[in-house]
Amino acid sequence: MRVAIDARPATAPEKTGVGYYADHLIRRMPSLDPGTEYVAWYLNAGGFLRGRRFFRDVAASNLRERGTPIPAQLFNRTTARLDLPRIEWFVRFDVLFGPNFVPAPTRAARLVVTVHDLGFRFHPGTAPQTVPWWLTGLERTLGVATRVIVPSEATRRDVTELYGVEPGRIATIPLGVDTLTFRPPREDEVRSVRRRFGIEGPYLIFLGLDRRKNLPALAEAVRRMPGPDRPTLVLVGGRPWDPDGRDRVREALDGVPPGSLGRVVLTGYVPDETKAALLGGADALVYPSLYEGFGLPVLEAMACGTPVIASEVAALPELVDGAGVLIDPGDPDDLADRIGTVLADDALRGRLRAAGIERASGYAWDETARRTAAVLHEAAGA
Repeated sequence: MRVAIDARPATAPEKTGVGYYADHLIRRMPSLDPGTEYVAWYLNAGGFLRGRRFFRDVAASNLRERGTPIPAQLFNRTTARLDLPRIEWFVRFDVLFGPNFVPAPTRAARLVVTVHDLGFRFHPGTAPQTVPWWLTGLERTLGVATRVIVPSEATRRDVTELYGVEPGRIATIPLGVDTLTFRPPREDEVRSVRRRFGIEGPYLIFLGLDRRKNLPALAEAVRRMPGPDRPTLVLVGGRPWDPDGRDRVREALDGVPPGSLGRVVLTGYVPDETKAALLGGADALVYPSLYEGFGLPVLEAMACGTPVIASEVAALPELVDGAGVLIDPGDPDDLADRIGTVLADDALRGRLRAAGIERASGYAWDETARRTAAVLHEAAGA
């Protein structure tokens, strides 16, 4: 069997959740499924390259790369207008795997896609990158896909209810966590990132700056805390694109009176090792997201032994499952109270750290890759 993977998200220079997902699967499935040939396809405007460019450190000989020399902007425009070119023009396969909702244009008879969440349906105002042609493409893709992978039972329910995908075509496969990177850090690692970003005293960490993560709720909650109790806020992630050119992060911070937040540190995009050290040194991860199909930052925080305060919406209760504190993302008083309680109670933080590490130990990327490979084989025989 030959599987082509739309590897474009895995080749992004600043990967986010979907990019990490695709990268881990591409690196792991060939070794776990040695009888299958895997081809990682992506756009390579620089020209044809022989051998591997992005996955050189993968020892498995059954992984190949295929770069198509078309600029991404041109490819996306042509895709939106003509639904061309098709991926099968560039790579031969028995099954096509699209790890990012809508794959490149295809008429493949056997197609497996992953739908990570439907936040753009429930909170369209927080997803400015969602455009009509992409929404149409997703609906068409879900109508013809041989199998649809989702990361949680909450997302499975949403896909079934909103798109009418039959339960027999859906496979629920949770994401994993890289415990070699995301683990309780050493004291010197925490000291190093504190020194690098000028972080002093207790701090809360907030991962991801897109609108759905609900930064205004966190800012308002901290404003409502007593002045002496306000911790430093460490905001991690690249600035999200906005179609109107607005800085939504700055607007969220400026939406509260001057001086009512205490210190705010914006780290920008950081590599995983830095993120893990920042997580491990924090008094809590605060994640008042409006919707999550899984919640990878929450899993990474738990693996680092970071107490978690997260929304009681969508897939987050399913993931946290008693190993963190759940809050109403629309109630800043509730959020402020829970933050204050966690910061003031050393014993509670200790229990949350231990519970989070235990909970995260049940999630492994190898298991995600193994189960995904099984679904690809199911699709090949369908």
